[in-house]
Amino acid sequence: VAFLPQFVEPHGSSVTLQMLLLGATQKMTGVLVLGTYAIASGSLGSWIMKRPRVRRWQERIAGIFIVGLGLRMALGGGTSR
Repeated sequence: VAFLPQFVEPHGSSVTLQMLLLGATQKMTGVLVLGTYAIASGSLGSWIMKRPRVRRWQERIAGIFIVGLGLRMALGGGTSR
């Protein structure tokens, strides 16, 4: 059983410091990626809200998708295990 991630060298410098650096790198990467998604989706949402025609098509597509899922559930489209 591995107790350390493969990027931590147990015989190198402080394992605690390596783990903290690895964790901080992961968190900062997550903040950057999710922040980019948030900014992009906010901009796209603002763009869609300013265009009634695009909003109407978005609502239609979402409605078709929901009705399709409902029909699939009603008609027993799932597999039994």
